[in-house]
Amino acid sequence: MEFIEGRDLAQKLAEGKMDLEAAVQVMTETCEAVEFAHSKGIIHRDIKPSNILLTAEGKVKLADFGLALLMEKNLELSRLTMGGTTLGTLEYAAPEQLAHGQISPASDQYSLGVLTYELLTGELPRGVFDPPSVRNSDVDPAFDAVVLRALQSDPTRRFASVSDFKSALLHAADRRVQQERRERELRAKLAQRARVAIFFILISLLTAGTAIYAWQAKREANEKRLLAETATKETEDVIQFLLTDLRRRLETTGNLGAMEAVLERAVVHFRKKYEAAGKSPQSAIQLADVLVIKGDVIGVRGLREEADALYSEALTLVKEARDAAPSNPARGFRMVEALRDRSEHRMACSRFPEALTDARALLEEARRVATLTTDPAASRAVASAHLAIANALGYTQELDESSREYLKAREILGGALKAQPGNQQIVAEFAAIDMSLGSLAEAKKDYPLMLEHFTTWYDFVKSTQPHDGNAYSHAAVRLAHALVLNHRATEALPLLTEAIHIAEAEVAALPGHRGSLSHLQWCMMVFVMAQTQRGDVGSAAEMQRRIEAVNAAISATPEDDAHAPQDRVADRFQKAEQKLFYELKQNPENDAAQYAWAMSSEDLGKHTEAAQGLDAAMKHYERQLAKLEPLLSAAPPDTWWNLGASYTLNRLGELKERTQAWPEAEPIFRRSLELRRLTLAAHPGSAREPRNIASTATRLARCHIAQNRPDEAHSLWRELLAELQPVSGSPNFEWRALVANSIPETLAALQPPAARELAAATRAFLLAPGEEKISAAEKQSLAELEKLAAE
Repeated sequence: MEFIEGRDLAQKLAEGKMDLEAAVQVMTETCEAVEFAHSKGIIHRDIKPSNILLTAEGKVKLADFGLALLMEKNLELSRLTMGGTTLGTLEYAAPEQLAHGQISPASDQYSLGVLTYELLTGELPRGVFDPPSVRNSDVDPAFDAVVLRALQSDPTRRFASVSDFKSALLHAADRRVQQERRERELRAKLAQRARVAIFFILISLLTAGTAIYAWQAKREANEKRLLAETATKETEDVIQFLLTDLRRRLETTGNLGAMEAVLERAVVHFRKKYEAAGKSPQSAIQLADVLVIKGDVIGVRGLREEADALYSEALTLVKEARDAAPSNPARGFRMVEALRDRSEHRMACSRFPEALTDARALLEEARRVATLTTDPAASRAVASAHLAIANALGYTQELDESSREYLKAREILGGALKAQPGNQQIVAEFAAIDMSLGSLAEAKKDYPLMLEHFTTWYDFVKSTQPHDGNAYSHAAVRLAHALVLNHRATEALPLLTEAIHIAEAEVAALPGHRGSLSHLQWCMMVFVMAQTQRGDVGSAAEMQRRIEAVNAAISATPEDDAHAPQDRVADRFQKAEQKLFYELKQNPENDAAQYAWAMSSEDLGKHTEAAQGLDAAMKHYERQLAKLEPLLSAAPPDTWWNLGASYTLNRLGELKERTQAWPEAEPIFRRSLELRRLTLAAHPGSAREPRNIASTATRLARCHIAQNRPDEAHSLWRELLAELQPVSGSPNFEWRALVANSIPETLAALQPPAARELAAATRAFLLAPGEEKISAAEKQSLAELEKLAAE
């Protein structure tokens, strides 16, 4: 190999942050090297500072193609390392590398984005991170959109190529020089045209002043157009990032302060774009979007006045855009949204008269939009406005007028429902009005009408929501309360028992969550009312003692709980999991239902770990397994019913593995493997289950090895290789390479004779279809296996 006299970029960075010009030069040359590799069909997969060599003259060389792969269409690239690990360096690897997904040139682009961030800021973009210009004031905000786009988690939202990334980086780095270069090129073209058409020289000289003026005007117009296009693209990229990746990361951790810092920088950036674009309608709407996001965040943090100012400014901007094109329905709909945003915020702040004013303006705008378009969304916007007015009137004690507004909304939604009978969102909105009318009837002490509306609402919730979920619990206690007020306590008690059971489970899942405790308190109080009405003084007294314990827990929870945003996220995850579990119970043999629930349960488990720690996450998965037991006990042998349980067992086992509780993890992985083998036996054509079996077997083998029982790991793999052989003719047998890549960890723990025997069995497994039929991924696995066997 070529000897490079110099050092690598990691050594250079160890001396301190690079200056901007040097950083851009390094990135430009690195991009050119990666471009060249991609043009030859090669993906590097391990771009990092230690693999970028700097010659004595300062030139860049991209080194270490040991993990590089050739691009192959529709090929899910395999791993050459042990099962459960990832190729590439963790800090620089793209999300799809970490998730064992499809690798592409965009994966290298992500690594380049990480490297660029590090060169510009001296830091790595770990977890929640600020844009480069926030971390380093010397960095122009133009870099933010470029870097954030390269770091999008979805590969399709990154630049189309590394070449495009490099061009955007250069444009951000030196827009003035870039502009001068374009002008020189334009002058050269003009000179060339002049040489070709020499007879125009005289005319050009005679009219030089006019020609130069016209050329400059045209150039300035082109510059403005290019600036507008660039500004729009940067705005779209950053807004997309704020709305998706960054918001998800921050909401999950509850780190809204970090999100506010990023948004503040974004607001400054978009204000400049708004001014630079001549306060165009499009730039006004884009700035308004960011102001609303910031308003949402600081509103949650309790900065209500500041949030109101942001919603008001956003409304003014949207009104400017609407007024510029009053007959444009899309602008009208955007105005409706802006009015709704501020009205809802003011309702949440108990500023009911102001919220009512906004709601009336919302109705006026919605009616205006309805005259411009036949889109069904326009009539629903009118209904939504009536609902907003009704809500505000209810809080200002204008109960009769509030009822009339609800009935107007119901009439409009009823018409929409006839036109679109299958639209579940309209069905839900229509049904929710009964809940509101029931509350109004309760306030007016019209208990028979209250019971009528709450019965309708309960029937809707019962038919659409899980019967062990939060929504069902709320509907049940409302109906039970109405029954008690109508002297039908005996009918109310079964509903209250269900509601209390669900509320207690929610409190256990979210300890200290004020909203969950208050709901449990309400359920218990209605239960006391029912038992007192029936004359069961003992049961009422016992429940009253339990209420006192709940009251004490509520008193111990601060009003402004620091974990409130996190609790809201947990609540959202829990509701999603409950809904999917209900669907799973209705259709347990469906593999998609099993998988969707398992992934939702995993999301809730990850959030539980982040919020409450590892022990709480383990308890979550133990509860999930208990929920699954009735399904498993009734599972026929030829269905997918084992799928959700095997995923859940694996997640629990992985947490035990992380604490090195090997004796506890072993039976968990063993049971998961047993369920996955049963699933494969029922569905021998599945390409997914052999992958799952390989993943679980790797972890079970690791448990054996950690407890000094490598021979058991050896026996396990020999057994599985023989078992998986009959399905080797599957049209999609890329999973076979994954099985082979899971075995080296066991090979390393065995004595040479046993290791050679297992290596030979694995080689035979890979070659079963015939050497001429095996895939590129299997060939690579074979080469790695033979290398290990030789060692």
